[in-house]
Amino acid sequence: MAAIASNIISNPWFFEPLQIFATLGAAVNFGGSVLQSPLIMPTVTDHVVGVPVHYTAQQTAYLLHNSEHFFPPLNALCSLSNLILTSTAFLRARDGNLIAEAKFPKLAAAFGLNVATTAWALLIQVPMNKRMAKLAEILKAGVANGTDKDSRQKAAETEFRELQLRWRKLNYGRAAIMIASAVAGALALVAKP
Repeated sequence: MAAIASNIISNPWFFEPLQIFATLGAAVNFGGSVLQSPLIMPTVTDHVVGVPVHYTAQQTAYLLHNSEHFFPPLNALCSLSNLILTSTAFLRARDGNLIAEAKFPKLAAAFGLNVATTAWALLIQVPMNKRMAKLAEILKAGVANGTDKDSRQKAAETEFRELQLRWRKLNYGRAAIMIASAVAGALALVAKP
């Protein structure tokens, strides 16, 4: 078993394809995320078009819930890929491989940025997503019960609109981390001693 592990480290056939996947994955994650702020959220936050807030709340909750099925798993795969790449580059650099030595800091940065993306999402975006979903339910129930004009509903509408705007702004921070990970991965891909 140790011989197999040693052979994989000394001759990692998977290294470059995994680098390409991790870099492209981070770029796709960035693209999907950054487009949510300027294109999708304004559509569901625009008061001018006259769409009732309970509908836009449902659309937002639906969008955020369904994006959870693609983007977090993609980021997890990129994180795992960059962890494998960073570990392999570290071990090969330690054995004197100059290419691995050149790639290691960039791969470590890409991995750290993937982890930062996850932390940003879990600590900042997810609580807002959950709150917006809860507010969407409150707003939907208010319309169903005929209480959509009462003070609780108005408070839910105001909070929902404020959360949407805050989410849009903070999502740019997450997108910036994602593109930085893609750039670090691309730099590692072309790194030379």
